[in-house]
Amino acid sequence: GTKKDSWDIDYQATLNCLEAAREAGARHFVLLSAYCVRSAELKHPYALQFQYAKKAFEDKLTAQEDVSYSIIRPTAFFKSVSGQLEVVNSGAPFVYFDLGGGTSATCNPISEPDLAAAIIDTIADPARKNSVWNLGGPDEGMSMVQQGEMIADILGKEKASLLGVPIGIFDVIVDGLQFFADLFKN
Repeated sequence: GTKKDSWDIDYQATLNCLEAAREAGARHFVLLSAYCVRSAELKHPYALQFQYAKKAFEDKLTAQEDVSYSIIRPTAFFKSVSGQLEVVNSGAPFVYFDLGGGTSATCNPISEPDLAAAIIDTIADPARKNSVWNLGGPDEGMSMVQQGEMIADILGKEKASLLGVPIGIFDVIVDGLQFFADLFKN
């Protein structure tokens, strides 16, 4: 989507949900954010618009005082990582984003049932009230290159076929989408 889409969805639509919860008498708001928001928080040069929009909403949520909150920032889901399994098995390369200098993002994926349990825990555990919880799977994070190599190994591939795409490609794609959205006023 466009930069505007990021702000319409990850900021405004979420703010609308908070306001609706407030009007309905909710006392606690649980936000499922994303660990990658840290890129916007740290102002990394490769942070994406949706990360800035999510971070802006987190700031808005933490600044208000009438509804308590829990912010959960999970890393990648196993399901999204395992989606590459079929791609690699078909002979295509494992695609990842190169952050420059041969580095890639790291993550320790979490399963959906574990994430669901953590969300429930934020409601039941008073220590999670008015806090941000960076949440990942077990162990240290693995680089995307390591994940690609692991998938190739699991599939019995002799050598991992990896394709690092420069993270800056997102800017080109988003700017192109924004150009056409502006051009057609949509």
